Amino acid sequence: MAHPGTLTRWAVASACCVAALTAAAQDQPPIEALLHIGFDGELLANAPGAEVTATELQPVAFAEGRVGQAADFTHSGCVEYRALPALDLQQGTIELWIRPAHPPTEMEDHVYLQFLSDDGSAGIEIKFYHVELSVQVTMWGAGGNFRRYGWGFEEDAWQHIAVTWDAVGPAPSGLTLYKRGAETGYPRPYKPIDQPSFLRVGCLSPDEGGRAQALVDEITVYDRALTGGQVRALHDAADRPLPERLAAVRARIAADQALAARRHDRLFNHRRIGVLHGRNTSLLNWPDATFERLQLPVPEPVHEDDLTTTDLGQYDVLFCPGGGGLNLTDESRAALEAYVRQGGGYVGVCGGAISAGRAGLIEAERYTFGVRGPVWTHLTEHPITEGYDLSRKLLFPHASGPLYVVAEDSDEQSVITFDVGDPPLPTFTHTIAREIGEGRVVVFSGHPESSPETQALLRNAIMWVARIIGPDGEAPATD
Repeated sequence: MAHPGTLTRWAVASACCVAALTAAAQDQPPIEALLHIGFDGELLANAPGAEVTATELQPVAFAEGRVGQAADFTHSGCVEYRALPALDLQQGTIELWIRPAHPPTEMEDHVYLQFLSDDGSAGIEIKFYHVELSVQVTMWGAGGNFRRYGWGFEEDAWQHIAVTWDAVGPAPSGLTLYKRGAETGYPRPYKPIDQPSFLRVGCLSPDEGGRAQALVDEITVYDRALTGGQVRALHDAADRPLPERLAAVRARIAADQALAARRHDRLFNHRRIGVLHGRNTSLLNWPDATFERLQLPVPEPVHEDDLTTTDLGQYDVLFCPGGGGLNLTDESRAALEAYVRQGGGYVGVCGGAISAGRAGLIEAERYTFGVRGPVWTHLTEHPITEGYDLSRKLLFPHASGPLYVVAEDSDEQSVITFDVGDPPLPTFTHTIAREIGEGRVVVFSGHPESSPETQALLRNAIMWVARIIGPDGEAPATD
């Protein structure tokens, strides 16, 4: 699609904001390990610039580890580390390996580690939580109590656990838990807690018990929150010494940042976006700050009454947000369809999805679904779902958007489906992607902009219809 050589005043403001954020990410120093405890036959801790001291509250034995030796907390043992380096409580990552000796059906908690303030008012705890029969992380302090647990558990097997926290940036990822390099559990927000004073490993406390009943091998704290792909790189390099693991993750971070910078440049400097609105589709809930938070260019408003008199070909993407949908005349419907068939991109959310059907941009059968609140969905492989674990269900914000049924012989692709209904009911589709003529269409039944877990889907959808990602775009870094 052709477009003017200069950005509009809306896009300029947004481009400057995101360019600054991208530059800040590029200028961030390489990832470092703030604290590393190898447990390779000794309790020493390595923390550059800090003299960490270790105190055995109860004698700690050692056993054959994953690589070398590991601390054996299966029957007893508890150790505290003090004079810790300052942790970054805005964003960070904890990595550890555990080999539980207790069954997954154990009806008591087993605490693997705790970072604690002296008065206990703030801390980070990673443990086996008997209620959920899985690993749980809790971070608490003046900002609140934040908890996330995983799914599944294995006895007598090494498990790689990673916890990340992120409260900074335009779309902070919150508190995230990974097992074996894959994200697990429900999404949770996070706000910074207070600085802990010491680390306790192997028990809740010498008096209270809550013993780990596990081998613990290597605890490492990093100075930034890693993404899912970066955690996978950390997991895959687990058998290497720490310097080599850091090198592998740094390489992945550099590749991710370079790809993101190129995509941002194409999206903000080489694409033009319009946002459709009208009598029932208000932009009050879509101020410039919302687009900036979503890391999207601030689009130019296009009123529904102007569809037939506006040169739509100047836009690479038209975005239609939720609400009551557009009031389309026969002429404006024809204008939208012609725009897409001639190479334009259309992304509709909730009411914007319904408007796509009215304009003939999608043909799937539509059914009423009056649920308001998060719903479970399943993702399939597509550029729109890039960066997501397709084996996991995803909680998707919903506000009475429709159910779709895509015909078997349709050229529409069912990218995300609802986790509702059983045979003989059909599979109900949530997100449809379609190539129509020279253009592309994506519609969401729910609201991807409303959750940190789903916001990337909206960005991906806009980049796919704008031909920034996908077969004619750039491939992501591989996990």
